[in-house]
Amino acid sequence: SFAGLKTAVLKLSKNIKNENDKYDIAASFQKTIEKIIYKKSKVALEQYKKIKKTNNNKFVIAGGVAANKNIRKVLTKLCEEERFDAIFPPIEFCGDNAAMIAIAGLEKYKKKQFNNLEFSPKPRWALDDKAPFLKGAGIKI
Repeated sequence: SFAGLKTAVLKLSKNIKNENDKYDIAASFQKTIEKIIYKKSKVALEQYKKIKKTNNNKFVIAGGVAANKNIRKVLTKLCEEERFDAIFPPIEFCGDNAAMIAIAGLEKYKKKQFNNLEFSPKPRWALDDKAPFLKGAGIKI
């Protein structure tokens, strides 16, 4: 899991003796994250293809992770393997969650999907309320 990886990196960081050690730890962390994202995304794309039997598959990658050039390459390669169109926002729109939330709001506004604002906050609020619930972190794939 990402939390376990973060804990391991923090423990290793106490043993850094020089700049090369620092760079090696950072590179290992980056590579491990890429592998995790590839593996979990592959499972998600395969599940999607089982549910939606279509050849017009698109995979939108957004948020801070979409600003990482190596992760973009990994997910673009995965999409080619799984026959999905990889869609990334321009990098300048990937770092700020507030901007992404605003864009989601704008899209809902264009579709005239308004809410009376009488709701309880949800930490994992789906943009698609018809999508099946997927349990979060901690599940091994």
